[in-house]
Amino acid sequence: MQASWLAIPVLLFSILILVCTELAQPPTNLKPKVFVIGFSKTGTTSFGDALAQIGYKRLGWKDIRSRHMVHSYVNGEYEPLIEQTRFYDAFEDLPWPHLYREMAEMYPDSKFILSLRKDDATWLKSMRRHVGRGKWIGYSHFYGAVTFDGNEETIRQSYTNHTARVREYFAKTPERYLELTVDDGDANWPLLCDFVGCPGGAIPDTPFPRSNAASTWRDGSVDVIGWLHWLWGWTITRIEEITSYLYYEKKQPSARAVLSFIWRIVDTIEMACSEMYYKHITQPAQAKASA
Repeated sequence: MQASWLAIPVLLFSILILVCTELAQPPTNLKPKVFVIGFSKTGTTSFGDALAQIGYKRLGWKDIRSRHMVHSYVNGEYEPLIEQTRFYDAFEDLPWPHLYREMAEMYPDSKFILSLRKDDATWLKSMRRHVGRGKWIGYSHFYGAVTFDGNEETIRQSYTNHTARVREYFAKTPERYLELTVDDGDANWPLLCDFVGCPGGAIPDTPFPRSNAASTWRDGSVDVIGWLHWLWGWTITRIEEITSYLYYEKKQPSARAVLSFIWRIVDTIEMACSEMYYKHITQPAQAKASA
């Protein structure tokens, strides 16, 4: 009797996975890929939103999935990242800034946007608040430190070194490369449209996105929704850090097998949801806007 009751949720779960697997198939109509390869707090989300507005299917920072990709990259496992490139035609935020060489070779028709701030001091001011939200392995790998105070010069140097390396790499292929400064606002629209193309060749008549700016962050006041959002983010982060530690550092075979299985299930479900949202919400909205 107990076995029969157990069979019902197992069957339902199996059906869910089969349906999600069918839905989570890569699109066949993707554009040539565009990678925004500036560091965090250089307007990456703004440029991703701009690309989405002109019809690109973009992958920005997506909490657990993006954090998993960063851990995979740091530990030399590129398969999860390569898998994601099959589903999107625009990418921004970590870990993509360190993958421009690999992506340029893998996708010869791809283009790259280096997002910048108007000066180092402006970027550092944003990074002080960004890095100050908590320690994370990604900060150490990309910026050279997990805390801001006392490491300002190290973090600043990571920014200037990255800019110099990217410029040197694309010096011989300028047609694939563009630098944009988010602080320039609407002046970015004609440059972006000339570089990747806008629907109908028309520059959008809406303000250039300014997303995830400091002015949009919470001011520290306590409210129920804000507290629940913080608690959810904290929980997901802690789970991700613990599982990554077991997976990569402890290298326990049983833990790796279980975590790999769980990751594939979570990724399949999330990808199915993303595909449904894109096909039934984003694409119709873009078609209506361009009509």
